Formats: sequence, C-alpha cells, structure tokens
Amino acid sequence: MEITYPFAKVFTDSTNQLNVFFLHDTEHSTFQQLGDIGTGIVDFCELDFSQVQKKIQALETIAVPNACLEGIQTGFYEAVDLLKDKHSYAHFFLNSEVVRTFWASDKSAEEQMGYLLFLFQYYFDLQQVYSEALEFCLNTQVLIEHTLSERYVMFCNLHPNFTQHMLRSMYGVAPIANGFFDTSKLIQFDNPAEVDTKRVLQNIHRDSGYAVSMWQYFAIQSLEEILYLELMEMVKRGTRVKRCALCDRYFVLADKRRRDYCDRIYGGKRTCKQIGAKKKFNQSIEDDTYLQEFQRIYNRMYSRFYRMDAWGTERQTNKLTEEGFKTWTEMASKVRLAYKQGEISGEDLIKKISEKTNEHD
Repeated sequence: MEITYPFAKVFTDSTNQLNVFFLHDTEHSTFQQLGDIGTGIVDFCELDFSQVQKKIQALETIAVPNACLEGIQTGFYEAVDLLKDKHSYAHFFLNSEVVRTFWASDKSAEEQMGYLLFLFQYYFDLQQVYSEALEFCLNTQVLIEHTLSERYVMFCNLHPNFTQHMLRSMYGVAPIANGFFDTSKLIQFDNPAEVDTKRVLQNIHRDSGYAVSMWQYFAIQSLEEILYLELMEMVKRGTRVKRCALCDRYFVLADKRRRDYCDRIYGGKRTCKQIGAKKKFNQSIEDDTYLQEFQRIYNRMYSRFYRMDAWGTERQTNKLTEEGFKTWTEMASKVRLAYKQGEISGEDLIKKISEKTNEHD
C-alpha cells in the first residue's frame, strides 16, 4: 500500500520512549521523543473532547449545497486546532486526515463533509475503546487475579476486530547503537540540499555494531494506528497504569516504584503528587478499607459483564447488558472521585455503590 503524506515514522528501541519523525511533506519534518511509553495513549483517553464535539455538531447542521466550502473547511480546521496544545500526535493525525480529505481526494463537497463528520465521531469512539483497553488490560487495581496475558486475550475475545489491525513496517538508516536511539546524532535542517549526506551517514555509522545502521520503523498514517502501536508496546513491556488517588485520572507507572498520585496540575499551581501527600483522607487503595471494598464490588461487576468468572468453563454467570454496565461504571467513577476529593465519607461511598449494584441483581 502506498504511503502518502503526511505520516509518521515511529522507531522503538530498548528505552521506554517512542522516537517519532512527523513528516508533513517531502521537505518538512519534525522529530519528537514520546515517553514514557503509555503517556500518549493515557493522555488521549483523558482528553476532554467537549469543545471539539460542539464544533462538529455545529458543522452537522450546515446544508452543504447552500454553504461556502471555504467556511466548512475552516470549521474543520478550527475543530482540529482545539487539540493543538493538548495532544501532539492526536492533533497531527487528525489534521493530516483533514488535509488529505480536502486537498488529496476526488470526493465531492458533500462526500468530504460526510467523511470528516464520520471520522471525528469515529475518533471520539476510539477514546472509549482505548479507555476500556487500558482499564481491562493494564490497570493495576482491576482484575488482579488474572495475568496480563489472560487479560489481553479476554479483551481481544470481546473485541475480535482489535486483532485484525495491521501496521506497515519498513527499514531505514537510523542513529541507533547498543539498542538506544541517539538523538545527539540527529541533524536538523530546513533545506535538504544543504545537508552533507556523507558526513551524516558516517556519523550515524560510527557507533553501530552492524554493517549498516538499519533499524525497523513503523509507517503510521492515522491516530488509530499509533494508539494501537503504543498499546501493544505497553502490553509487551508490561507497562501498567493506575488511577490517581486524588484526581482519579489514569497515569503511567513507568517503573516499579509505588506511586499513588500523578504529576498533573490540580486546582491551581500544584500537582496531585504535591497535594495528595498532605491529604490524609487520600490514602492509597492498599491502605484504605473503603477503597478496597469499592474495588471488590467493582471487580465483581466487571466479571458479571465480561463473564470472566466463567472464562474457560461451561458455567453460566449473571451477565449485565452493555448499557447497564456503562451506566453503572459512570456512576461508580463519580462516587469514587467524590470520595477521593473528600466530598463524601467512606460509609457514603459504600452505601451509594451498593445501592446501585443491588439494582442489577
């Protein structure tokens, strides 16, 4: 399949980072190291898409034959730019799709608009899918009785299309020595004609243990592809995620040190880590009996919905509907957050979660 611009070259190495060249066209590219692996997908799952959704909903009301095409294009670019300072690769790939649709396709104006409306909704839905993947496969506080391998296989059984993803891999000369991507040997340039190619290749090859410093990379052309790649690297490396004991949002456990709080800014200038350490009511789940009971109930509801208590057996289980489970988890997340922020007591947490759970029995 032909690779078209814009796209990204993604190199993985033995470190916990993704080395990404964002190729905007044949002459312009930017380089970025994304790390720790998992941060990109976690930040995507925690993105607030509400402003983008409002912009897209406004575009849906436009009658294309009677509208100015330039105004429609501007509306979609404005929707994309709402993510510009919030998530680097989500913005890059969404912008790339819009560019390709408006400038590199033979679709009619109606078809262009229809496709982009579908695309934005598809990416909104991706957030739900990958949030579920993080929770199901990698959350340290959920389904702890199952191994990562079991959890991943069960997730794929629930989402069989997930196993059909295919990524295009290629080889290219890269400054990698002893398994590490050496950013000090990257040469930034604006005009390719001014580059001393021989000197660049000699510099790259100097520390390589191979005849040619070739390295495999992935040619990524969509947001979904890079989300899938990053999730697979997390699963492969065993990179876990956890919910912050204060803001209740996911964060990546980059190493084996115990952490209960993330580094996001919370309620002003200080981070959850700085604030949380001083709040006695924000104990970790390992120390908090109320959170332990909450998690026991939460895991039981997960098992009922996904039939995991009957996984690998012929035994039937009390299954929840998808709608019922979604409603329950939204409620559970709200009361858990309220408890963590000190808005309700531990007794109220268990009372509220138990009442809603009993409604599904």
